[in-house]
This record gives sequence, structure tokens and C-alpha cells, in this order.
Amino acid sequence: MPDFNSPRMLSVNGIQLAVYEEYPSGEAHPFPIILCHGMPELAYSWRHQFAPLVQAGFHVIATDTRGVGRSQVLPQKADYTLQKRLDDMVGLLDAYGYEKGIFIGHDFGGTVVWGMGIYHPDRVAGLCACNSPFADMPMDPLALYESLYGPTNYFAYFQTQECEDKFNEDPARTFRFYLRRDVGQGTNLSRSRQHDAESIGHVHWIHDDESTWPGELLLGDEELRVYADAYARTGFGPALNWYRCLPLDYEHQKQTLPDGLPTITVPVLAVGSELDFIAAYEFYELLDNYCSDWEQTLVPNAGHWTQQENPEALNQVLVDWLLRRFA
Repeated sequence: MPDFNSPRMLSVNGIQLAVYEEYPSGEAHPFPIILCHGMPELAYSWRHQFAPLVQAGFHVIATDTRGVGRSQVLPQKADYTLQKRLDDMVGLLDAYGYEKGIFIGHDFGGTVVWGMGIYHPDRVAGLCACNSPFADMPMDPLALYESLYGPTNYFAYFQTQECEDKFNEDPARTFRFYLRRDVGQGTNLSRSRQHDAESIGHVHWIHDDESTWPGELLLGDEELRVYADAYARTGFGPALNWYRCLPLDYEHQKQTLPDGLPTITVPVLAVGSELDFIAAYEFYELLDNYCSDWEQTLVPNAGHWTQQENPEALNQVLVDWLLRRFA
């Protein structure tokens, strides 16, 4: 596992990107694995995946996405569009001299994975989305979420300064709110254990007394401190900006791909989790519309934070797919 206190700082796409990496002992596979974290997360979220992926023969690279962790914080909301984050990944490949990479993303990191397949297919050897259904945008996502789930949905609340201030008020509490394991009564992501309007408005429960939060904390004190200290340095605003840029991402897609999205033809693995009721496994059934070579798998005994809740099962799934498809 790399030293998450001492990243390699790379000048990529005009910014400083914090990179954590490990090489196998022998000759590395020609395609590196690029790990893309979600929100609110860090490259540290992939700490359990490094060893098995490296042992499988791959150069494994994880970054703190721009704006969080030890990567550079940018001042403007428009600095956080999907295109900027995709350009970071292309620049990362260029910095190492790789033509293509295998991209694995979790949660909102999945938007990078899917985006690489759509906008930069020539730089992609394979894609894996964990707890991140395909994100087509038939209309402005903010308007879409309001029409589906009402005005209190989390996309809407993420746009507000009130939300940012609440998250920043006590970063450790914010992570105690989010990073919880379902022990039978749901979590703060879905107390009903359904993908419904109430659950899509889950973020408002952060204002409730902590004693009312269901589930149990996923992280130990030391792990929690890594996340809390990192977001105390940067604030949550940059990560929230990934969501605040969704209308800009939609406009870019509409202008760049007016006739619809291209079919993704590289191998795709869609990973869902048994107890993830927000990014529900069933949504992957739509992938026939977007991918020509894909498979899906379900990780048992895990909720939304799969790579930290059941790392052994996820690692087995990833290594099996990688060795079958990229031997």
C-alpha cells in the first residue's frame, strides 16, 4: 500500500495532482489501472485494493481528484467540470507515457469512468464502475432529479451554501454521517432500504441528532481522521462543485454529441452491492443501450462503500475480470 501521507505530485493539465501508486515486482501489464474515487472520498478509499491489483501484475495509480485531498484546489466552480476531470486523466496517462488505461471508479468517480469511455475511447482499454450506474443526461440533471424526487433531493441541496457550511462545520461528523454500514435498518443513504424520494433527500438528515442515525460507523478512529483532516484542509466546496457543474456537463454533452451517446465497445464491468439502495444494482440493466461488451456482478454484504465494506469480495471480482479480459 502506498504512503497516503506522501503522494507524488504531478503537473497534469495545468494543475498539481496528488498521485499514489505501486508497481508489481516483475514486468507490469501494458495497461495501468487508474482508480477514481467518489464523494466524499479520497484516493485513500482504495487502500484495500492496491495489494491484490499489484499482485495481479498491474501498475496501480490512484489520485485525489482535483480540489480534494492533497491535489490542487481551484478557485472557480467551472474548474470542476467533467471535462476538466477527464483532461486530468488524459494528462495522467500522458505523464506516464501510457497510450491507454483501465479505469475503475466508485460513486461519482464513475462519472469519470463513463466519461472516459464516451469522450476519450482511444485512451481506454477497459472500464469498471462500482456503485455508479451509467449517467446518461437526457436533460439537465438538476431538473431531472427535481422532477423525479422533488426539491429536497441531494443534488439540489449540494448546490447550496447551507449544505457546504454544514459539511465544513465538523468534517469528522460529516464522515460519521456518510460512512456507515447497514446492520439491518438501512443507513443515512437509505433508511427505507429503497430507492425512493425520501432516500434521495437523505442529506437533510445530517441536521438530525447523531443518535438517530441508523447503521454503524464503517471506519476506525485513525481511518476517520484521514478523511476528516483532508476535508478540513480543503473544505467540501470543491467536491460539491463536481455536482454543481452538472448543468455545464449537460450543456457540453448536448453540444458535443447532439445525436446521442456513442456505444462503448471496450470491456465493461458493472459492480453493484447487495445493500446499496441508492446506486442500486438494478440500474445496470440499462447498459445494453450504451455498451456492447459488458457484464455485471453483485458484491454481497456491502452497501454503497463497497471497496471498504467488503474489500475481499470486491478484490476477487476485480482480479478475476482483469485476468480474464486483459491477460
